[in-house]
Amino acid sequence: MKKVLIIQQKMIGDVLTSSILCEAIKLRFRESEIHYLINAHTTPVLENNPFIDKLIIYTPEIEKSAKAKSQFKKQLKAEAYDTVIDVYSKIGSAFLTKATGAKNSVGYHKWYTHLFYTDTLRRRKKSYTLAGLAIENRMLLLEQLTGKQFDAIAPKIYLTEKEKTNAKHIIESCGIDLSKKLYQISALGSGAKKTYPLPYLATLLDYIVESTDAQLIFNYIPSQADLITTLYNHCAVKTRAHIFLDCYGKSLREFIAITSHCDAIIGNEGGAINMAKAIDIPTFAIFCPWINKEEWSVYDDHKRHVSVHLYDYIDYNPKFNKRERAPQKVSANYQQFKPDLIVPKLSAFLKESAVVNDGSVKMSATIITYNEERNIARCIESLLPVVDEVVIVDSYSTDKTQYICEQYPVRFIQHTFEGHIQQKNVALDLASHNHIVSLDADEALSKELQTAIQRVKRDFNKSSYIVKRYNNYCGQWINHTDWSRDKKLRVFDKTKARWGGVNPHDKVHTSDGATVDSLKGEILHWVHATHEEHRQKTEKFSTIASKEYYKRGRKASILDLIIKPSWIFIRSYIIRMGFLDGRNGFILCTFSAKTTYLKYCKLRRLRLQKKTPN
Repeated sequence: MKKVLIIQQKMIGDVLTSSILCEAIKLRFRESEIHYLINAHTTPVLENNPFIDKLIIYTPEIEKSAKAKSQFKKQLKAEAYDTVIDVYSKIGSAFLTKATGAKNSVGYHKWYTHLFYTDTLRRRKKSYTLAGLAIENRMLLLEQLTGKQFDAIAPKIYLTEKEKTNAKHIIESCGIDLSKKLYQISALGSGAKKTYPLPYLATLLDYIVESTDAQLIFNYIPSQADLITTLYNHCAVKTRAHIFLDCYGKSLREFIAITSHCDAIIGNEGGAINMAKAIDIPTFAIFCPWINKEEWSVYDDHKRHVSVHLYDYIDYNPKFNKRERAPQKVSANYQQFKPDLIVPKLSAFLKESAVVNDGSVKMSATIITYNEERNIARCIESLLPVVDEVVIVDSYSTDKTQYICEQYPVRFIQHTFEGHIQQKNVALDLASHNHIVSLDADEALSKELQTAIQRVKRDFNKSSYIVKRYNNYCGQWINHTDWSRDKKLRVFDKTKARWGGVNPHDKVHTSDGATVDSLKGEILHWVHATHEEHRQKTEKFSTIASKEYYKRGRKASILDLIIKPSWIFIRSYIIRMGFLDGRNGFILCTFSAKTTYLKYCKLRRLRLQKKTPN
């Protein structure tokens, strides 16, 4: 990639987020020249960015004039880009991409623009990492274009020391004491339908001042002064004494510099929150009920960066993909989003604690491990935001599993492996709390499932809960085959459940009268990284299963060797349309059939030998 143009027209948050592509390209292709095409009003978040060689500014005048637009396209053509990444991927930016004449171009797949690019991809709808969908989908553009994997990067804003010093003078000139707590309040969203009700927000501000005695400043522009005054008047008299209305940024860079001196920013999710994260200031974001939190909760770790959404508390079946309808319900949704729902998380945030005291049941997570250095960190990180304890029972791993686990607040116990079922029951017995989330080390909770579990903790009214499992096979998420119907009971009350089944296929058995429900979201399962890994596991698991069957007196006929593997393949590949998953669909269906064949073949051999297996 020699000369690259990145196109991101739209809002400040989008431009800031897409700037990670500039950094990713520069770090991988150090000799590349990076140009970034943006709208004029978004330039402040990119000043001093060392990974951008040139900003290409798309002004309102260009947008309105056909002549200016034509001239602009000629200038793009003259730059002779060899690669264009169109993050915006709308009609206008697609025409700009085509006008460059670049040999390689990539954008998101849309029926009305996909012919403008040499490569397209469809956006993911679910987030698989702490980075969030907004980051993940942007990194996928690079991976689609280069065929190489890129690590996610956090957006950054580069302030100068002079800007920080000037901001400090502004703050102190307003009578603010920087030796005391100072919180920036994101009081207003980008519009009325994205703004948390001002009376509710005033209640939260009263709580902040009452519990921390902090000073408050507001993020606003002069044209919004009337709304800010309304918010101010909703606050208690004591709170008003802690508010400094005259301290605000007269420009975007000045706002960012002022924020850099704050202890945190709290309020409506949007550009202000994204900018605070980009200068490493703690954030507490309140999401609009019709915005998908999974997409924009970028690098939320539930401690330094926290966000709340009505869906965290009430399953109102939001339709984030039907935004034109969703805003019509926003007023009614906001009325349900009462301050007392938010206060427990806000309290934990203000105390710089991950422990939220909201009356929820205590919950333990259990994991068994053996040489899981590749997966275990991802598994633990997905559990920490929703459970009160993580118990790991390890079978004396010889890799870095123990070292990685000890970097987290978990209980790590080593125990000789006696079987999958036995090991999981050991973990169950060691758990301090009765309410359990059980994961394998190569699994993780999706963000939607994290939310669902948090809701259940506040009202654990069933004995157990079933969750869908979404499987990643050799880097590909599988949407068909038998795996598409993969559901597991993994959230339960251990006083009414125990691990059972046939090794290695463990299963939670519930007691008589136990009640079962299902949870929204998925367990994300990274099954096999390579086909060779799958082959080895096929051999291992078929051996374990055959020995278990032998102990239980099971028999294996010639028909079992022929009919059962054939049926497994036909059902998975044809009836459940595994062929739609391409080459990997065929391979995993073949391995599934082979596992069944080997299991019965080894069982038959054991019975013919008439001896107890070692």
